[in-house]
Amino acid sequence: MLDHLSLMVLDAFLVAVFFSFLWKRERRERWLYFWKVFGALVVGAIVLAWVMYPFPRG
Repeated sequence: MLDHLSLMVLDAFLVAVFFSFLWKRERRERWLYFWKVFGALVVGAIVLAWVMYPFPRG
């Protein structure tokens, strides 16, 4: 069974692949852009979750 973190990483991976093929032409540019987008999505989501942690739902 997949948890939230693995689904978030999978989503970030797929979005980064899509955007890198959509906007970059050369192989090296695509790799660099992929890692930037992937890192931004994963780190950004973890930071946002950490910021929201002190505020419980309900």
